[in-house]
Amino acid sequence: MLLRTITGLTGLAILLGALWAGLFWVFLVTLIAVILALREFYWFHPPNPSPVESGPAEAGLPPVRTGNPHSSEAAGAALSFQIPSDAPHSGPPTPESGYSPQASLQSTPTDIASDEGPAPPSSEIEPTPEPSQDQPAPTPLPTLLGAAWAAAFVIGGAAAEGVLHLWAISLAVFLAGSFLSILWLIAFYRDARWPAALAYLLGGPVYTGFLLAHVMALAQVGEVFFFLDPLYFSPDTGPTIYEVGRNWLLFALLANFATDTGAFLVGRSLGRHKMAPVTSPNKTWEGAVGGFLFALLAAIVLDRTLNLGLGPTWWEGAWNAWNWQPVLIGATVGVASQLGDLAESRLKRLSRLKDSGNLMPGHGGILDRLDSLLFTIPTVYYLLVAVL
Repeated sequence: MLLRTITGLTGLAILLGALWAGLFWVFLVTLIAVILALREFYWFHPPNPSPVESGPAEAGLPPVRTGNPHSSEAAGAALSFQIPSDAPHSGPPTPESGYSPQASLQSTPTDIASDEGPAPPSSEIEPTPEPSQDQPAPTPLPTLLGAAWAAAFVIGGAAAEGVLHLWAISLAVFLAGSFLSILWLIAFYRDARWPAALAYLLGGPVYTGFLLAHVMALAQVGEVFFFLDPLYFSPDTGPTIYEVGRNWLLFALLANFATDTGAFLVGRSLGRHKMAPVTSPNKTWEGAVGGFLFALLAAIVLDRTLNLGLGPTWWEGAWNAWNWQPVLIGATVGVASQLGDLAESRLKRLSRLKDSGNLMPGHGGILDRLDSLLFTIPTVYYLLVAVL
């Protein structure tokens, strides 16, 4: 728990430092996070066959993969065979027992009986399958191509000026990336499960790159404020254009953090009813309600303390004012954050993975920490643009 807290606070400090350092550092941190997240997402698609842990799986859950499924050692282990022996061993063979080395070497399955009766003749028994020497090696997905595609989404988000411009750039990036990915699939993919590979190829950059491109769109949302009310950014009365976007990014991050914290605390202390026992066994309905309430509380506090541009702040005597827009957005964050967490948990279950990686000790991979933000930040951006 201590390690988890330390690494979590370290990651939050990096994000806050990038916010205050300027737009370039927000872009750089987002770009690095997208590339690492895409790499982990492509690991969700295991080449066939995939190694699994020995022993029975949990009730209703698939066995969990261990190790990197793209490694040659794991693929070789999955193709190995072990033939158990059911014959009892009561000691060394003796002549009285009718044993002879020649008879042992020449014995056939007709000498073996089972509880269901005599075994069939050897001619009717299918031979034990042997690993094919000509079987192609598992084909990992092209991480470099996917990372470049996902990074292009982020660059497009930084260059976009408004929602329609963001969608137009993202559509062009998607079409170009899809074309290159399909070419790669036709030329290099050798496994039989090409439909699943195609889904991961196309879905990974969209899931990580397009959704996180909204970080840059939200960071520059002050330009929309400037277009609507240029006098709002007067040096004497209002913030700078970047400060508005920075404050809304901070709003999304802290409301998301409040949701996760509330769900964890309430679920651990009061949780009784499982919300998604197969997808995420530790989540409860009580925890979900707690996360939602914490998000509402955080939205009210952040509305009073940050200059969000939608009403007066506490230093302007706004504690008695009611700004419904940030509270509505905060309530939506309380739902979207938990949906994003469940979506990534479902992907991990389908891929038989416990964590997306081990980059952050105590937390798992970078995608394990970004899962809720992937839904939260676009939600905040589109709701904010809608209420302006």
